Amino acid sequence: MSNPTDPTEESLRRVFQDGFSAGDLAEPLASFDATTDVQVVRDFMVNRPLRVVGIRVNGLITGYVEQDDIDDRPLCEQVIPFAEEIVITSSAPFQDIVARLNQDRFLTVTALGQPVGAIVRNDLEKAPMRMWLFGMVTLVEMRITRVVRESYGNEALAEILTASRYEKAVQLQNERSRRNRSVDLIDCLQFGDKGQLLARSAELRERYWNRSRKWIEKVVKELERLRNNLAHSQDIITENWEAIVRLSETLDRILEAPEDLPAKSSLTPYDESTIE
Repeated sequence: MSNPTDPTEESLRRVFQDGFSAGDLAEPLASFDATTDVQVVRDFMVNRPLRVVGIRVNGLITGYVEQDDIDDRPLCEQVIPFAEEIVITSSAPFQDIVARLNQDRFLTVTALGQPVGAIVRNDLEKAPMRMWLFGMVTLVEMRITRVVRESYGNEALAEILTASRYEKAVQLQNERSRRNRSVDLIDCLQFGDKGQLLARSAELRERYWNRSRKWIEKVVKELERLRNNLAHSQDIITENWEAIVRLSETLDRILEAPEDLPAKSSLTPYDESTIE
């Protein structure tokens, strides 16, 4: 059966994918003439502190030095040209930034062909990135929810879920009903439940993530932790970096999967121990 794209899902996707770019995270790139005394530059980088500064030759920033590598040689002898892999435009999407910072220590942001800013991994703690990540995790859960709903339906959950998981979902549904909020039982499942229901179907795994069952279950748990840390203003770079990278790497696959859903397939046993 062909299922039309959810308009709410698509509008949110446009907002979060098109509304944020490298310019929202970049710090201005400080720069010095190549003739500047190296100690002046070193002290400036330590006191700010800054990982990288640009070096100007004839008024143009042509390279950089890093705080960790700067030594006592004249500054002009230490200039490192900007390699292509660390240069991005100010309009680059956050997804690209994550992929690049997983390989390099910093990125140089350009505008009109000139270096104007820098992004280091800690800049991803800023509000725009946190908003983007929360939005992307929400979109992934929305897509998984729709897949599970259209593949199984509410009536099948009593047979698929363990008694404890099913009872928790029913209790939440009843509570929301008491507050005059009518929702499907599937909407009352935890993210981890929904992810495992997708992971247990070989057809759905292949179509939506093309990964193993254990891999999908692990990633969904990581995304739940990431969302919790985002919601409670906790550090995400130290605690959730692998989840952020995996989210960025697989985002297109899960959000752009074909709309045709296979019929209900055979399921592997439900493993409640994988759900927190």
